[in-house]
Amino acid sequence: MMFSTITRASFFHKQLIAIIGTNLLVLGIAALLIYSAFVDDYRDNLIKTMDSHASLLSAASRSALLFNDERAGQTILASLEKIPAVRYVQILDSRKAIFATYTREGQSSDISLSDIEPGYYFTNDNLYLTQEITLEQDVLGYILLSADTLSLQGQQRRYGQMVLWVFLLGSLLAYLLNWRMQKRLQSPIKRLIRLVDYVAKEGLYDQRIFNRREDEIGRLVNGVNSMLDTIEDHQFKLSEHSEHLEGIVALRTEQLYERANFDALTQLPNRHSLTDKIAQAIERAKDKNSNLALMFLDLDRFKVINDSLGHFMGDKLLIEVAKKIQQRIKDGDVVGRWGGDEFVILIENPQDISSVDALAKDIIAALSLPLIVAGHQLHISTSIGIACFPKDGDDASSLLKHADTSMYKAKEIGLGQFRFFEQAMLNDSVRRLTLETQLREAAAQQQFQLVYQPKINILDESLVGLEALIRWKNGQEYIHPSVFLPIAEDIGLMESISVWVLNQACQQNADWQRVGIDIVPVAVNLPASFIMGPHCLDFINNALNQSGLAAKFLEIEITENTFIASTELAIDVLSALHELGVNVAIDDFGTGYSCMSYLRDLPISTLKIDGTFINDLVAPKVTDTPHSAKDTHQRDQGIIRSIILLGKSLGLSIVAECVEQEFQVDILRQMGCDIIQGYYYSKPLSVNDADSYLRSHVGNQT
Repeated sequence: MMFSTITRASFFHKQLIAIIGTNLLVLGIAALLIYSAFVDDYRDNLIKTMDSHASLLSAASRSALLFNDERAGQTILASLEKIPAVRYVQILDSRKAIFATYTREGQSSDISLSDIEPGYYFTNDNLYLTQEITLEQDVLGYILLSADTLSLQGQQRRYGQMVLWVFLLGSLLAYLLNWRMQKRLQSPIKRLIRLVDYVAKEGLYDQRIFNRREDEIGRLVNGVNSMLDTIEDHQFKLSEHSEHLEGIVALRTEQLYERANFDALTQLPNRHSLTDKIAQAIERAKDKNSNLALMFLDLDRFKVINDSLGHFMGDKLLIEVAKKIQQRIKDGDVVGRWGGDEFVILIENPQDISSVDALAKDIIAALSLPLIVAGHQLHISTSIGIACFPKDGDDASSLLKHADTSMYKAKEIGLGQFRFFEQAMLNDSVRRLTLETQLREAAAQQQFQLVYQPKINILDESLVGLEALIRWKNGQEYIHPSVFLPIAEDIGLMESISVWVLNQACQQNADWQRVGIDIVPVAVNLPASFIMGPHCLDFINNALNQSGLAAKFLEIEITENTFIASTELAIDVLSALHELGVNVAIDDFGTGYSCMSYLRDLPISTLKIDGTFINDLVAPKVTDTPHSAKDTHQRDQGIIRSIILLGKSLGLSIVAECVEQEFQVDILRQMGCDIIQGYYYSKPLSVNDADSYLRSHVGNQT
């Protein structure tokens, strides 16, 4: 009945029914799609939220699992009381036994722990999510989290009411609007349809529609006529430029490939491209039963240059380094930029280990030579870690990780060194990672202390100064500064630690003065990254102003390597310190990039002879020393004598550190050394011991 009625209806009514029906159908489909998307979004949001919470719990519970601290695990889970959607959360150990748990009131665990696997799923409108707790590649345990979807039901009811009203209003509006517009649209629309049919069938654009209307339909007709004029004109022009457009597309495709696979600065393969090349090289090596080596290079002290001279100079330096590396690899080998100041070299089928060893030495030697970049003479070196296939890994990820690990071990030896990967390094990596975490906490809570070692005048044995030395007791273990300070430099804590040392040393010296002790200058060691940083002078000024200490009672000790980046900048900084009244000493002199010109130009007052030379001094009565050892000792004495003569000729005070024997004092006195520092007179003293030492050696003020 209804079908026959529609069949007999006029075109206008058929069109109206079709439009209204279409609107209702679209509304229905849209409602279903929106509802489906809404439910999916709700679940996705719930998954992401719970996954984020699980990740935070995973990171926070590593230490609890490592040290079997169940109380800490319960404390971590207690924070979930504020999240109403969470039904329960369990921390499981590596054997899937419950380590710690949180359960919302009225809820209980409803899945088998032995069957859990990392991932998520929904059952009975509840989310179950499992995430591994890992350290490096080891699985320490699991986070099991369950959440409900109760808040979804109320939103579904509101959504149903909203959809019903939209249906009713949409149907009414569609009927009224279409009834009104049909009569005005039919005639011009039919003409437009005939014109479109003609263009589509004939492929010609010569016909136009005569138009007298000035309303929207009239503008539409005029627009179609104008469009046909434009298309007709453009069709001719496009045919002329088709070859040009094809060339542009080809060029753009090539540019996109370059951007995706090559570093924009050095034009070397980037990380993405390198990873693919390493994976392909491994497959070839497997097929041919051959070897390959992977070198991971990290530039030493590049951050100092980048921070002091700017990123533009750093970029120029990276380009020069890339060129030097490329000059030393063979055809077929690949060098790429991994990121920042890190490079990777892929060596396919090396002859033997000795050839890889030789290449590493060649690269280190080449990069150790001074570079002239934009008028600056820069000194740079590199640390290299090496991993070999198949011995050290059978995929790209393992080789890169092991090469990176061995690179850090090379840095621990000193600047400009390389190491081949050894399995024992992984244990050291875990130890370093633990130390990094503990060091961050120590820096945040200022869990360090200073000790003070006296400096003694060699002639009258009077106290002339103190050196502040940092100490860190990590639990029951004392960590040597040579271990934790390089880590602090790597993870960006050196500036905050240096500021703390400055403030503590200045405040302590001022406190001694306020209680009536005749104080002496206190020396503070500052790293190159701090001296060359933009806020160095501000930090030193603040330390002096806040403590009320006069600048003459502060001495800054720096190493020769401070001048690797830029001697000009160092002169500016040290000159400003000199004008402020702060004394400057060169520490560990004789072991770095010694340059006579900077001793002449820099406003320094003191040279400190490196302790390695002092340790090699031999008592005059020793006669059974091998001839080669005697030559070495004589050379060391010659170096010490030369340093003293050089310093004296420049009007500098000479300090010998690490002095432990009386014969060393006698030799140094004969050579003309001014000041002695070492265990012979005193070990580094705590604040209380240093207080007593000062009172007994310099007396009270009158």
